[in-house]
Amino acid sequence: METFTLETPGKVNLFLKVMGRRPDSYHEIETLFFPMERITDSVSVVFTEQPGTRISCRTSGVPSDESNICWKAAELYLKTAGIETGMEIFLDKRIPVAAGMGGGSSDAAAVLLLLQKKFGALDGNAVYRIAGKIGADVPFFLNPVPSVGRGVGELLEEVPDIPRVLPLLIVAPEFPVSAPWSYRHLDYSVAAKDMRSLESLLDALHKEDFLRAASFLRNDLEYAVMEKFPLLELLKRELASGENRVMVSGSGPTLFVFYESFEARERVWEHVNARIGNYAVKLLKA
Repeated sequence: METFTLETPGKVNLFLKVMGRRPDSYHEIETLFFPMERITDSVSVVFTEQPGTRISCRTSGVPSDESNICWKAAELYLKTAGIETGMEIFLDKRIPVAAGMGGGSSDAAAVLLLLQKKFGALDGNAVYRIAGKIGADVPFFLNPVPSVGRGVGELLEEVPDIPRVLPLLIVAPEFPVSAPWSYRHLDYSVAAKDMRSLESLLDALHKEDFLRAASFLRNDLEYAVMEKFPLLELLKRELASGENRVMVSGSGPTLFVFYESFEARERVWEHVNARIGNYAVKLLKA
């Protein structure tokens, strides 16, 4: 049996502006994807003589049937390429599940990359089109570098010359939030009042002015998620200080804390760990 393995990262959305809903029920967005290179899943594809695609994962809440996005990725790749093979996909989950960090999308992209490594049956554009059919975030994870995403997130523009590591702490509550729920409950009247711009955030990141960059973080989904889950508001108050900004990532519930410097983050690490230790959350350095 032949095995291929890939480490694949999570992400946070440093900026997420929702422009409106499309006829296909997706939403037009403008976002800044930022990969979490220290927070990864490990995806392995084992090719077998037994036909069909199977999913194995020890993490609760991850489906092992056809509803798993990795199963969909594998089947669509094989169908498009006209290939028949058996495989088992093993998922070692370290990215929090249903947490606004793109773990499922990242795993699906990894499956596509591993199948392409094995078979090389499609060109890059075809793989990209498959990714877009599976999920809005999946194309980003085919090449997970800091990128502006437009459309539903699939129209990507790489952002050069900004740091690949930022002074972030990730706070992941141990309950899921579905992306469709977050978008359904988006309050456009609140979002319309937010004047922060992506251009201002990118300018601050280019200059590595992290305190200024933190002032331009934006997530139009945050208000609804905070209102639904009071724990997030409580955590935000616990974490907030004059040298950071706390924001929900994507559809939530994960929070990220953006500090003015790496030194500031290290200074408060033990203190933050102690303050939120009584809550059902995971605290991770990005």
